[in-house]
Amino acid sequence: MGSKPRGISASRGAAVLGFSEFQTPFEIWQLICEERQPGFNAARGYVLPPDPDSAAIRWGSAFEGAIIELAAEARGKGIICRERFNETSDGIITCHLDGIYEGTDIVIHEGKTASAIAYRNKWGEPGSDKIPRPYQVQVQHQMYLAGSEEAVVSVLVFPEMPDKWEKDGWRTASFDGGAYELENETRGGTVNPSRWARVLSEMGYFHQYRVKAKRDAQAAMFAAYREFWTKHVLAGVPPEPRDYADIKRLCPEPKSTIVVPRFIERKIEEYKGITEESARAKARKEHLKTVITKYAAASGDGVIDDESKEAVIFRSESGDKLGSWYKTKSGSLVFRC
Repeated sequence: MGSKPRGISASRGAAVLGFSEFQTPFEIWQLICEERQPGFNAARGYVLPPDPDSAAIRWGSAFEGAIIELAAEARGKGIICRERFNETSDGIITCHLDGIYEGTDIVIHEGKTASAIAYRNKWGEPGSDKIPRPYQVQVQHQMYLAGSEEAVVSVLVFPEMPDKWEKDGWRTASFDGGAYELENETRGGTVNPSRWARVLSEMGYFHQYRVKAKRDAQAAMFAAYREFWTKHVLAGVPPEPRDYADIKRLCPEPKSTIVVPRFIERKIEEYKGITEESARAKARKEHLKTVITKYAAASGDGVIDDESKEAVIFRSESGDKLGSWYKTKSGSLVFRC
């Protein structure tokens, strides 16, 4: 939610540290280098990641203002300084704040949405500081830059996945000035997100968490940010890819011969090794199957399985079942264990 990230922003911090399940350090490196030098990726044959878009993102943006209203009412304080920008003196590390509680010594407001499943699995007891690690990184990042000692994270829980609501015909529609409405293409009509959020809050789907500044954690985070900036951004050297999507963006469909860096060469060697190992394992499996089924076919001491009346059971000398063998109607030999 909020303004577009710049540099190592609070929303990118978890990915830089390797804690994000949605973005990798390599992806963030691509985006930062492109911001600093437009055309950076194309000049090197890298493909930029697509702009993030999902039902969860769309609905999170639509409910941002509604969460502000609920959070302000819950704390009894207005929320000001929306989208306030903070950065280090060199502009490398930045953040945009969702807001600050009025009349406080910079208590930060951060608003989130979550599906009921994600909330049960990743959030702790309301009122505590037990929030998902990427959000912990985000608010520690914000508190450091804003000079704050506390952040209140407010989360509105959706009892259904936004994907399901969209399948049912609901759409988020934005207007000039950032206002949102929820439209239903099937039934017709619109609903204001604030009205929907208030109903969810009355049903117990709105919670708040208080997170205190952790100076040791902040120091470690910012040291890692600086290392990332020096080692990868300034040097123009990509972090090691974390997943297949990273590899595809680093090495798009080639139209000619390309020379790959050493770490990609290692990945290719590892892939080839796994392929060869799989082939050897498959051949060994077939050999073992042949030996076992030949033994079963030649043995006259088989015990008929009471369940199928067709299979021969293999047991150890201590009586443990090891596997079974049977012959299909076509005459094929089948061994299972």
